[in-house]
Amino acid sequence: MKKIIPILFVMLTSSAICLAQPYSNQKLTYLDENGQPTKEKKASFLRQQAQISDTLWENNFYKIKGPRIISIQSTDPAGNTRNGRYVTYSESGRADTIGTYSNGTKTGRWDIYTLKGRLAEAQFYKDGQLIWDKDTLQLQHEEDSLKALRADTSKKVEIESEFPGGARSWLSYLNKNLHYPDDAVNGMIQGIVVIGFVVDTAGHIPTTSIWIDRSVGFSLDQETIRIIVNSPAWVPAIQNGRKVKSYKKQPMVFKLEVQNAR
Repeated sequence: MKKIIPILFVMLTSSAICLAQPYSNQKLTYLDENGQPTKEKKASFLRQQAQISDTLWENNFYKIKGPRIISIQSTDPAGNTRNGRYVTYSESGRADTIGTYSNGTKTGRWDIYTLKGRLAEAQFYKDGQLIWDKDTLQLQHEEDSLKALRADTSKKVEIESEFPGGARSWLSYLNKNLHYPDDAVNGMIQGIVVIGFVVDTAGHIPTTSIWIDRSVGFSLDQETIRIIVNSPAWVPAIQNGRKVKSYKKQPMVFKLEVQNAR
């Protein structure tokens, strides 16, 4: 008889308890292959409508037992007026397009990535109009110039933000708080979720800053978000002796091991 053991860095046990959701207000809708509401057993897709703040909603679409397809922030639950972060994902669950909308129009920088996660192109929009478009070579040249500038002016981040107590405390926190969702265990769903977020100067992580950079599946993504949302205040980054806001990407490894039970 085979036994499935959930693992994350060190051995974890599956939890049968009802896990707390990362968002206080959300709605889940199962969709058929044509995008129409249907029963869970007949669904091809899952739509999550989550309230991020009083004025911000996020619509996330998933393949059933698969990764995210698209994530759209908006001023309304239905996603009619795009406002905020917009992310599309490749078949493997990697973010391949990341940009921002302001009241329905593209704004700021938009990044396009290859299937392997490398930056291939960057665009900049103002009031919905494309201002510039740069390829990999141009972006690399600019990055090299910025590195030289940082070296000359000592503007680099001297101390990166981190979980309080460092890596050992982070693993301890995961072992005490992270649960491998039962549906993922039963469906043999595993992989690495990568979550992005901002650590502000007080060590707090604004919910509006959290996003999924690499998706595995709905329940694993949600558990990763829950862990970050409920984590204690982080140690902020230090630059030139001052606390500064920093951007983080944190991988979360979900692994299942099949053992033969005696």
